[in-house]
Amino acid sequence: MPVHPHPEDPAESLLSTDDGTALAQMRLRDDAGTRVAAEVRPLPGAALGQLAAQARRDLAGFRLETSDDGLAAALVAGGLKLDRAATDMRHGLTDVPAPVALPDGWSLGAPGWDDDLAEGLAAAYGPGHPDGAWQASDTEQVRAMFDGGEPVPPLLPASARLMDPEGRSAGHVLCAGPVPWTDDVCAWVLNLAVAPRAQGRGFGRALLTHALRGAREAGLPAVGLSVADGNSARRMYDSAGFHPLTRVLSVLLPASSDPPVCVPAEQAL
Repeated sequence: MPVHPHPEDPAESLLSTDDGTALAQMRLRDDAGTRVAAEVRPLPGAALGQLAAQARRDLAGFRLETSDDGLAAALVAGGLKLDRAATDMRHGLTDVPAPVALPDGWSLGAPGWDDDLAEGLAAAYGPGHPDGAWQASDTEQVRAMFDGGEPVPPLLPASARLMDPEGRSAGHVLCAGPVPWTDDVCAWVLNLAVAPRAQGRGFGRALLTHALRGAREAGLPAVGLSVADGNSARRMYDSAGFHPLTRVLSVLLPASSDPPVCVPAEQAL
């Protein structure tokens, strides 16, 4: 089988040619219904053009994530689009900033979701945002976290809503943790945004500081996040003590009527 478990590491999978030549190692997961081939690493000697073609065939419909510039370039050269270029970052929580004082009337309230927050995030994530416009599916995913803990429940001590003097939501930070998609144990900042009407007043830093302090209080050793290229929030993360961990290049592979099946190792070998 072209896609099969790694014989020495059940958490890993291999992408191979039809004759069994291994081309790449990766981790397969499901993100709220989106199949992901994460951490795709070409193996020594693998021809990137052949690997790109094999991935398009046998990982059709997956989001492929890799830190290998050559593989991403080979996929783009084959007519696909680079969906996202980002940097995964970590904060070790050994030196956490002091809480940020908010203007009179403003406060950080309990995490949750409401119409004001939905309207604010839709305005904050406009068409020109590096991560694209806010979609109805984004709202559905946030609601699913609060309503049923799917795909992961919120880390409540590290999450909060920004409340204005009238008691309306004007932004939030949403964290989970520990999360299943990282090798290290950490909290993860899934979303941090401030509505345009409240931007430019330091509220983003206040929300980020709340997340760091809440994650530490919850007993987690680190906080992680992913920031897209061109996102001005990168400066805030750098100044708050986050350090780059790895680059992640994402490419959406066209769907096929015959998705790959990862079979048990004893059947694949």
